[in-house]
Amino acid sequence: MRRYETVFVVNPELSEEQRQPLFDKLKGLLSEDQGMLVKFDEWGHKRLAYEIKKHTRGYYVLMDFCGDGALVKEIERNMRLDDRVLKYMTVLKDKTVDVEAIKAEIEAAKEQESKPESTEQATGEVEDKGDSESTETEEAPVSETEVPEEAPVSETEVPEETPVSETEVPEETPETSEQEEPENETTENGTR
Repeated sequence: MRRYETVFVVNPELSEEQRQPLFDKLKGLLSEDQGMLVKFDEWGHKRLAYEIKKHTRGYYVLMDFCGDGALVKEIERNMRLDDRVLKYMTVLKDKTVDVEAIKAEIEAAKEQESKPESTEQATGEVEDKGDSESTETEEAPVSETEVPEEAPVSETEVPEETPVSETEVPEETPETSEQEEPENETTENGTR
């Protein structure tokens, strides 16, 4: 079994109800051909790099799955025949796949999806308690994390006095200072 990733672009004019049968059909193909869906991620509406079938935008979807070459051919055949799909591309991610590791990855992803909901609820409760106390104390840390108005950016990037030039240029001796002056005069005046 190999692991593949297919990114496809769906017609942006379709509603959620019109897209869902296409997604169900593709997921059904995986189960029919002993494939395993790892991830089905809807990226949403995005601008296309170039116009495709008179569309400048598209609805992007990522499908990460495990299967064999026959499954990929069947998925791509269905996408090619379906007018709702503007473009698709399938990439081989791994030639050999450990099925148990993939199942563990799927379980971990499901757990992560459930955790943000619980943490949002927990943080929402904390924020509600903070709102009842004082809003000024909450705003102060935010302004401290932002860039201060008088930022010493120029001082940190380029110091006013650069000691580098002193170390690189040897001290002037009468011989070198006499030689440099005529050269500078000729370049400034343009004559010798």
